[in-house]
Order: sequence, then structure tokens, then C-alpha cells
Amino acid sequence: MKKYISASIILSLSFLLVTAQTKKKNNSCSKFTSIIQLGILEGDASKTFGQIQLVNGIQQNAWFYGLGVGIDYYGSKRSIPLFVDVKRDFKRGNKTPFVFADAGYNVSWLRDNERNYYWGNNYEATSGLYYEAGLGYKFILKNKTAFAFSAGYSFKEQHETFPTSIIPLPANVHIDYSDYNNKFKRLSVKINYSF
Repeated sequence: MKKYISASIILSLSFLLVTAQTKKKNNSCSKFTSIIQLGILEGDASKTFGQIQLVNGIQQNAWFYGLGVGIDYYGSKRSIPLFVDVKRDFKRGNKTPFVFADAGYNVSWLRDNERNYYWGNNYEATSGLYYEAGLGYKFILKNKTAFAFSAGYSFKEQHETFPTSIIPLPANVHIDYSDYNNKFKRLSVKINYSF
């Protein structure tokens, strides 16, 4: 009799464990997702400039975690943001608002005509901090792709050092340098397509 009770308990516990694992798998669905983001940047510069970003990551229920790269402009300054992207949907369904936050590194990528050549070519442009945060609204389509609009605040840094004057001295030449720490604060409006 004890053998039958022990066998029944073991079978019942096994059934509960298998059922619990099946439910757990169904509740936490993860899938690889790619997002293409096209947008405009509006700030202190006299014109509106464009940006493009590609983000790849994992969509797990209402959360998205990804890594992104982009190209954008601000005035005559071109850069490549490299960042971590986190998004959170507010509700389930085919239409949902979401919140997002990006953080990473802004890599300076200036063309020759964007560099400040004053005295010679001892020009240096270094990279800096990048972050962006905002809100959006997503529409999930029938084929499980999604289309979204988003708006947020974008911040990027870029440091420049270049010679501004040359003073000839009897023993050598003295060069004065100017340092600029550019802080680009902009409104970013994007359309997103994810698949």
C-alpha cells in the first residue's frame, strides 16, 4: 500500500512540475527582433537634420533589450551613436504606448570639410556620452511586424581640439590650442519599423 501511495505522490508531483514548466514557457515568449529607426533631430542649429539607427535585440513580453548603432548629423557635425536600447510596452494588444531609454557612446566621424583647420592640421575630435529617452506608440501588424512613432530628448557630446595661433619664438614655435566640448541637446522624432 505504501508503494502505491508513494508512486501516486511521485506521479502527481511529476505531472505538476511538467504542467508548471509548460505554463512557464508559454507565459515568457522571447523572440529576436530588429528595429530600423528613421528620424529628424531638431535643436539649436538653424536646420533640421536626419538620423538613421539599427537596433537588434530580444523582445520578451512587454520588454525589449537591444544594442544599436546609428548615423546622425547636427549642423556640420556627423557622429555614430553606439548604445544599449531598452523599451517597455504599457499594455498587451495590437496598439500600445511605450517608453524607451538609450545610453551609450557617441563616436565622432567628421568629414575633412567638417574639421576646423586654422593653423596646420593638428585637429582632434574625440567621442563622448550619448543618451536618449522618450515615449512612443506602436502598432503591431498581422505578420507580427510592428510600426511605431516615437519622440524623445537626445543628448550627445563631442570634444574638439585645434590650434588657433602660432607664435614664433627664438628657440622654437609656440602653438596655442582651443578646446571645445560640444553638447548637442535635441528633440528626436522617429518612425520605427520592427521585424
